[in-house]
Amino acid sequence: MAARPNTLHPERSPEEWLGNEIRQWRTLRGYGQDELGELAHLSGDLIGKMERGERRCLQHHTEALDVALDTGGALTRSLVLVYMRVDLRSGDDAAVTAVEAPGPHSSAALFNASVPIAAPTIPIIPEPGTTVRPGDVAHVRSAAAVLRSWDNLHGGGGLVRETAVAQLRWAEALTSAPCSSPLRLELLTAASRLASAAGAVLLDAGEFAEAGRRLRWATDLAEEAGDWSARAVSYNLRSRLATWCERYDDGVTLAELGLVRSDWLSSAERAMLHNAAARGHARLGNRQAALAAIGRSDEAYAQLRAAEESRWMTYYDEAQHHGDTGHAVYDLALAGHAVDDALDRLRTAVDGHAQPFARSRTFSRTKLAGLLLVMGNADAALPEAERAVAEVAQLRSHRAVRELQELAKLARRYEQHARLDGLRLQIAATVGE
Repeated sequence: MAARPNTLHPERSPEEWLGNEIRQWRTLRGYGQDELGELAHLSGDLIGKMERGERRCLQHHTEALDVALDTGGALTRSLVLVYMRVDLRSGDDAAVTAVEAPGPHSSAALFNASVPIAAPTIPIIPEPGTTVRPGDVAHVRSAAAVLRSWDNLHGGGGLVRETAVAQLRWAEALTSAPCSSPLRLELLTAASRLASAAGAVLLDAGEFAEAGRRLRWATDLAEEAGDWSARAVSYNLRSRLATWCERYDDGVTLAELGLVRSDWLSSAERAMLHNAAARGHARLGNRQAALAAIGRSDEAYAQLRAAEESRWMTYYDEAQHHGDTGHAVYDLALAGHAVDDALDRLRTAVDGHAQPFARSRTFSRTKLAGLLLVMGNADAALPEAERAVAEVAQLRSHRAVRELQELAKLARRYEQHARLDGLRLQIAATVGE
């Protein structure tokens, strides 16, 4: 009988977060530690220690693991996160600085939501007149990838927000520096990706005006670079921001603008933008338009071939698709339409999201619990709601808190249900009300 794997704690430190990433990829590919060790020319024991955060993971380790696991370089890009140290001194002296190599316990409180951390300092702001180098562009790409991963796992508040702002300052300085023509197009695309990732962080942190400004910059950069994929991502996020801010018509319009020349977009990109349009239509009460947009999203997803998607769209899997469409159908279901479809989509998302997408799983779980409450099935809703509360407590996400507050409003329909009364108290304690 195989030994039960040790429980990992990715929330405790960047080292353990990276270890969890390694295990997730290893499990996805179906390898044991010793099998992976043979492929990567490392010992199975070393891989186990790296997964548990007991052994420092170096770049040559992640490069070998990326090849063996066919990650597209995801682990090496994530190593940027581990090479950050949190100085937990109080007051204005607190800072996050890049270091040559992390200590074994360098960031134990990095993800602790109760620890106030000041804005990070990034010591590589280019001097005026400095020429952009290929390594600078690679750094921007890595920063975008790590920021997006961090945002998905922990939410956009706290240190994630501070890091996003600092990296944006660095990217802005780069885009104003002298750069050769071929490299400049790469820089513009990389900066657009970073601006989109940072805009998503700011949206999740509740800084809507600043998120909009950064996402518009992402669009401008993508259009200057002629990169339709990066442009689509920026319009998708701008549409979602508009819908979140209750500008539903703008949400639909921005999604449709993103779909201009959809023949140049991948299947995942088209599905993503149709979902954004569906959300706007659903909030407007345009039932047929919303269902039509969801149908177009389903058609695009059916044509998706993972090997043909860019690394920026690898997140768009079955769980993501069903979560995104499920959120749109949820709004219709609240009005009594397509209830079973909404339940099926949200359940698929909750069951399918792995830990690196903890926030997306929490969003879908909160919606699932709310829909079950609306249907009158409080007993089925309660365990999902309790899990959602526990998950939100691990995030720094303004949006997750807002969703939880909406769930509390739905639970008020059951004044005589003792356990739901307890749930409302849990939610109040979690969101600070």
